[in-house]
Amino acid sequence: MNEANESHNIEELDKQYNNDGPSKEFAELLAESEQKENHREVTLGEKVTGTLQAMGDSVAFVDYGGRSEASIEMQELRDEDGELKYNSGDVIEAYVVSTEGEVRLTLSMRASSPEMLQQAKDKGIPVEGKVTGFNPGGLVVNISGARAFCPMSQIDMGFVEDPASYAGRTLTFKIMELRGRNNVVVSHRAYLEEENSKKANELRKQLAVDQELTGKVTRLERFGAFVDLGGVEGLVHVSEISHTRVENPNDVLQKGQELRVKILELKDLGGKEERISLSMKAMEADPWDKATEQFKEGDVVTGKVVSTPNFGAFVELAPGIEGLVHISQLSSGKRISKPTEVVSIGQEVQARVQEINRRQKRISLSMRAIEEDATEKAAAEDMAAFKAQQQTQSPSEADNAMAEALRRAGLK
Repeated sequence: MNEANESHNIEELDKQYNNDGPSKEFAELLAESEQKENHREVTLGEKVTGTLQAMGDSVAFVDYGGRSEASIEMQELRDEDGELKYNSGDVIEAYVVSTEGEVRLTLSMRASSPEMLQQAKDKGIPVEGKVTGFNPGGLVVNISGARAFCPMSQIDMGFVEDPASYAGRTLTFKIMELRGRNNVVVSHRAYLEEENSKKANELRKQLAVDQELTGKVTRLERFGAFVDLGGVEGLVHVSEISHTRVENPNDVLQKGQELRVKILELKDLGGKEERISLSMKAMEADPWDKATEQFKEGDVVTGKVVSTPNFGAFVELAPGIEGLVHISQLSSGKRISKPTEVVSIGQEVQARVQEINRRQKRISLSMRAIEEDATEKAAAEDMAAFKAQQQTQSPSEADNAMAEALRRAGLK
């Protein structure tokens, strides 16, 4: 009886196990085992991408997809002032310098042998070197005992006015030519360009229309200002510099100036036709928001002529608000062929507001209406004066006064 019950219990347990399937713990162990089987193998000098994990006093660990984490010296993650350039969770690119016992990484190799120099050149691994001197052609660099030379054009990304200022500094270089241990040509510029390219690619992933950024002016042209956003250049068109009219960006901006800008358009990022359109004026209040309060149709306004195209004259009525006097509305006294026959840039004029189109941000003005109003007013005043004098004058005097009033009114 006992044997029958025991057999029954075993069958029930076996059935239950089959129905339940593998336990959660078993599934986790299986997944972990599969992950280990699919771990990444690396070779000396290989470039890897990984995420910074635990960061200690002297060593940080990097998850690069291998069997275990790789290590990198904390000193490599600091700048020249000893400040950390990276934080836990940041993604970095580094090079494998050792696979013995553990995988060790470096941002730049300290080449201590001809073989390591050759490896650094072949695989594009950056190397560290100390500037020990300079000459008219460039810098003399010591790379772990090997004498190297950095040409003047390869010291930095821009023009170097004082090569002597680099003396004693430890910089990172790319090896361009290797003809022996003491015949090495290096480039700091190539390293900087590669780093900037990485930053630029990361930045492009984050850019979005309407995003607000701070950039630095790199170049000024008649049509606008080129602005570095952090490895990627955008253009502030001259029409987007300010709500007020700007004829030449050089009049209001300087190379190296920091600007706050908004992204208007992104096109073909990273491609040959990359275009990043920026705006400065989008960061400011639009003066047209108050135009309704400032101007109304029929108002007589005073402004300064700022532009005279063939079809008329643009008049600045307030900062950022311009009205157009069409060529047909410039004068009532004569027919003109070009606006400069009547007005000149900088001249202050009076005009009547004929129409306001707030949606299109346009104001139509007329100087001719002001002249016609003045003529009609003068005629009315003359007629009133004539009637007043008629009551006290003789018939002949009255006739003469009437003739003079008609003449002044242009009716005789």
